[in-house]
Amino acid sequence: MSQPPIVEMNNVFLKSDRNTQLFKNLNFRLNAGRSAVITGPAGSGKSSLVELLIGSRRPESGVIELFGEKFGGLGGMRLNGFRRKIGGVGGLFELIPNYTVAENIAFPLILTGARRKSRKESLLKMLSEFSLIKQAGVYPRRLTRVERTLVQFARATIANQPLMIIDEPSAGLDSGTYVRIHEFLVKASYSGRSMIILTSEQNAEILPNSDNYQIKSGELV
Repeated sequence: MSQPPIVEMNNVFLKSDRNTQLFKNLNFRLNAGRSAVITGPAGSGKSSLVELLIGSRRPESGVIELFGEKFGGLGGMRLNGFRRKIGGVGGLFELIPNYTVAENIAFPLILTGARRKSRKESLLKMLSEFSLIKQAGVYPRRLTRVERTLVQFARATIANQPLMIIDEPSAGLDSGTYVRIHEFLVKASYSGRSMIILTSEQNAEILPNSDNYQIKSGELV
């Protein structure tokens, strides 16, 4: 039996905060093991698309399904259950300010009920992979922008959630760190991780197992 799509959006309409039409008849499907790179200029609706996908905003009409279940309009425990399957970087996915770097990264494992020994082993692996061992006990306010981004990537990776949403992956990164992040994304894609990557400009580098989209006139094309 085939797996249901990770995300399916059918005929979604959404108005902006100024009551203008933002999305109209938006359709999108992301199958398991595939990724999507979505490009659009500032104001095109990238952040609003993320809000729809994590349930913090509801469309005027249309159907949104995540992991084979209808998603729009949920609340409470069920909404939290969906969100625990999503790792996020950038944009809306801020670090918890009163948690250290180590606590932020390990937080998804705490939500899934992972045992202490397993959490410790996975945390050490992430701290090493993203060169954050020296920052483990530091609070987010003392991190550089690059360090905050690396912590978000580590947090979004540690629990191997089926979907990762990345908002502007290259924002604020120096060229060396950008290369590292791109290598990480390629590795994650080859491993079968499904990702939605939102960016203002189409990057020259090709991400394997991915499809490219643009937000144009309220639709994904």
